[in-house]
Amino acid sequence: MPRRSGFWSILAIAALITLPGCREEEQNRVLHIEKGTYAGAPDTELSEEKRRELDARARAQRFP
Repeated sequence: MPRRSGFWSILAIAALITLPGCREEEQNRVLHIEKGTYAGAPDTELSEEKRRELDARARAQRFP
């Protein structure tokens, strides 16, 4: 009898370890990735004001 309870204990532990991998946010995600192709959300365009701010920051970080 002790061997059977050990089997069920191991089975229960294995189930507890594998079940967290079934979270909803992990379902229906892209698993096949094409090399050189970005599969994420498209970037938003930067406003002219934001571009000027970034240019000013870049100029301030230049070394003479």
